[in-house]
Amino acid sequence: MELLSRLLRSRQHDAADGLPVLLYHKIAEYAPGAAVKSHYVSPALFRAHMAFLHRGGYRTVGVDEILRYMRGEAVDVERPIAITFDDGYDCVCHNALPALREFGFGAIVFVLAGFIGGVNDWEPERPAVVEPMLTAEHVVEMTAAGVEFGSHAMTHTRLSQLGDSDLRGEMADSKRMLEDIIGSEVTAVSYPFGDQDDRVRAFAAQAGYTAGFTVERGVNRAGGDPFAIKRLNIRRHNYVPLFARKLRRAYANAARRD
Repeated sequence: MELLSRLLRSRQHDAADGLPVLLYHKIAEYAPGAAVKSHYVSPALFRAHMAFLHRGGYRTVGVDEILRYMRGEAVDVERPIAITFDDGYDCVCHNALPALREFGFGAIVFVLAGFIGGVNDWEPERPAVVEPMLTAEHVVEMTAAGVEFGSHAMTHTRLSQLGDSDLRGEMADSKRMLEDIIGSEVTAVSYPFGDQDDRVRAFAAQAGYTAGFTVERGVNRAGGDPFAIKRLNIRRHNYVPLFARKLRRAYANAARRD
């Protein structure tokens, strides 16, 4: 508790220092035999992260606010942060949404449109652990609760390795499918595996997206590429002191690059 108090009393970063975007995958207890252990953050640890952010004065922003910030425009939040989830597992609805609601936080969930209502059978070593994905009903429910949705493409493939026709389909078809479910425009895409290049970013823009999220580490600063938004990957063993350190280091690294 004393350590947590010291972390909260440490230098308070604000919007002038950058805008961090957190990346989570599964909010669930680790399932033995699962392919990627680090993707599991327990519900208790996730809540502890949210509590730490809330006590530290952070408030969440969505895609529009992120883009305004990167254009150099003012945001109405002193300590902005964004919380994102990749893939679209149903545990995000069951285990993350309650903590988000408790602390008044929003989130952006990037779903694999081709697996809505299905299971995670694109993962390596399948079917060692079969896990359900969000259904269309989950997406509607979470949208009503204030959660934003973006595309994680259709099939969790490496986009840079696709031909033009397949790449166009991954981008445009997933966008259209999600828009049909939520009834509003989808403006953001998260690249599977973080795999993107100039061509992939250009196809994202052509499909009508205005933002693209990567797995490149760091906080975002004004003037950054809106199709190469950085994120901090939050892992299974990022207990609160490590979580806080990861944030501080990201701010410090951004300051050194200025």
